[in-house]
Amino acid sequence: MSSYADDVRDELARIFDDDTEILRAELAALLRIGSVEVEGRRDFSNINAAVVRKVVTLIKKLYPDARLEVAAVRTKKLRRTMRYFVRIFFAGSIENFLHNLNARELTSRTRYKIAWLRGAFLASGTVNRPETEYRIEIFSPIESEMQFVQKTFSKLDFVARIYERGENFVVYMKEGDSVCDFLGMIGAENAVERFEVARNLKEVRLQVNRVTNVELARMDHAIEVAQRQLADIRLLQSKKIKVREIFQEAMEIRLKFPECTVGELAKKIFITRPALNQRFKKIHQLAEAERQKISKTDKNLKKVCK
Repeated sequence: MSSYADDVRDELARIFDDDTEILRAELAALLRIGSVEVEGRRDFSNINAAVVRKVVTLIKKLYPDARLEVAAVRTKKLRRTMRYFVRIFFAGSIENFLHNLNARELTSRTRYKIAWLRGAFLASGTVNRPETEYRIEIFSPIESEMQFVQKTFSKLDFVARIYERGENFVVYMKEGDSVCDFLGMIGAENAVERFEVARNLKEVRLQVNRVTNVELARMDHAIEVAQRQLADIRLLQSKKIKVREIFQEAMEIRLKFPECTVGELAKKIFITRPALNQRFKKIHQLAEAERQKISKTDKNLKKVCK
């Protein structure tokens, strides 16, 4: 089963603009970030077959006379994973393009900047599943390349940060709106739709959890209050303390419905919740007075025993 990031790359790999300058900007980003220059050629590599096909297709569209070689190698770390290679030789009309790959010249307009970032993402980008953390990254061992990517993000009003991780420099964004807007900007419409559905579902779940937590807290509080009231009532009854009729009514309704909240009890005897609360407060005061008497008696007994 493919990952969300692979689905995004597969979708972006199918995008081909009619503007040759847009295609050239995207190809330049792919090659600057995803390839290395060796004697007489540039070698591009990627584990995504769709990305490699796009590189080959772009080169053939822009430079029909280019000389290419394509190969696939099974990686040692992940035996089931293939790494694909494209060798692009310095020959014909593509030679000057390969030697320059000038980022600033190729990103002079907004639409070229967008194409450049699409190419950069295809070369070495990844994005988390929207069901988990919102995060998108583009990385390279060359710091200057990532600094340019970060500046390009900034020129398009995105706030991207850069940091060093191992041998790579990583440009990343982790705000949900930024990730979603970026995917939409570079043309991953299906990915955006899935992102929005997942984000909405996550927000609903969070809201349900918040409501559930509030309800649980209310229940815990109601149980604690009921237990305290029952303890007060039983103490007064054990000491045969006489109380006024309205307090007796409150005591009886609490004993009859120990699981109910004060509000629910108030409805049963047709008074307001604050009024019933006042009665329970008075009952608590009477019970506390009895507890103090018991405490004093215990202290006196200890003195006598001594």
